[in-house]
Amino acid sequence: MATKDTPEISDVVTTDQTGATVAPPSPAQLFPGAAPQANPAAPAAGNDAFQPTPGNDPDIPNESNLQRMGVGVDGETTVWEGRYSLKNFVGRFVGAVLLTIAWATLAVSAWGYERESLQIPAGLTGAILALIWLALLRRVILARYGHFYRLTNRRLFVSTGVFRRRRDQMELLRVQDVFTRQSIWERMLSLGTVVVVSQEDQLPVTYLAGVDDPKGVMDLVWHHARAERDRRSVKVDQI
Repeated sequence: MATKDTPEISDVVTTDQTGATVAPPSPAQLFPGAAPQANPAAPAAGNDAFQPTPGNDPDIPNESNLQRMGVGVDGETTVWEGRYSLKNFVGRFVGAVLLTIAWATLAVSAWGYERESLQIPAGLTGAILALIWLALLRRVILARYGHFYRLTNRRLFVSTGVFRRRRDQMELLRVQDVFTRQSIWERMLSLGTVVVVSQEDQLPVTYLAGVDDPKGVMDLVWHHARAERDRRSVKVDQI
């Protein structure tokens, strides 16, 4: 005996009183208590589309974050930074202050006690003293902001100039010798010049002038130069 197949919901087509076709009811309308079926085309909760990208997540370090932390390409990191120390101008400032005190005494005698014979010399010495202070301030600005040194575990950078800056670099792998130069006054203030001799063709000698603790800087440059040579030697042996 043949049995009649039960029609699917999608196969049922009904018409209203006007004869228009009415769409079949949806499963949610027929079974209100049933859970809705998940869309297989929608991505799952653990899909990669919902994972944060390194450029958007601040916790994932990208290239800009690494550079901000002092890390450059190939693991280059900043070890030391320095400028021309202001302690180099202690003697000049002391001399300028003494000249200013002497001029103030002369000015009080000239104008305070109304001594006309001293007014012209006081005016001339005052103008000269003003020029001395301007020259000293100019020298401080040019020295302080015109010399900048940076040492990484790969290279040594020396920047000179204020308005027209020049930046030189030296690979630590090519460093041959490092020594310091100090006068008696510089030894008292722990100042000096670090001289770095290398195998470079253009600039074989680099000067780090007027730095604080020159012996510590010298040891730091030599230590990282040796470490860079040892690292390259290990790589060559492995090849």
